[in-house]
Amino acid sequence: MPRHPLRGATAITGLGLTPQGKVYGSNAIGFAVDAVQAAVEDAGLERKDLDGLLLNPGLTWGDLGMGSFQLQQALGLRDLRLTATMNLGGATAGAMIQHAALAIASGLCTTVACVFSDAPLKPPAPKGSSGEKTSSGAAYAFARGWEQAYGYYGVNAMYALVARRHMHLYGTTQDHLGQIAVANRPSAQ
Repeated sequence: MPRHPLRGATAITGLGLTPQGKVYGSNAIGFAVDAVQAAVEDAGLERKDLDGLLLNPGLTWGDLGMGSFQLQQALGLRDLRLTATMNLGGATAGAMIQHAALAIASGLCTTVACVFSDAPLKPPAPKGSSGEKTSSGAAYAFARGWEQAYGYYGVNAMYALVARRHMHLYGTTQDHLGQIAVANRPSAQ
């Protein structure tokens, strides 16, 4: 099999993680800014070195079609050559890396931050004077009945149901599914 022309042309050089779990007091944009800053520092760079920004906004961002622009403004970045808000369900992280690698290899940009952020959910607070819910828990207001009661939200829950059905029909075990993941890791690299 011939060597892929993009192999070795790009690299992930920094990682920025923020505290996880019931960490209140910040919003999704705040967590995104903190994550980007941590990734830039981990890579030995400065924010001004970024010329690309890809964002996968979580549910608490609301309906922000311009999420990447809002994050760009919050970071104080100017003159970006690549910016986009992306959401492809469970494939977003891989698609963001692919998009960034292609943009770098083509010479469009040199350093791209790929970001996912969300804020922790908490139960909706009493309605304020404006009549709107005042907490990030409102992001899941679409959920009703069993979905709400059992926390069935998002793509991971759907994949879990597919896996459980396969286990029921064919006797597949968690170990079998784990072997598939491990066997495919060399291809993912």
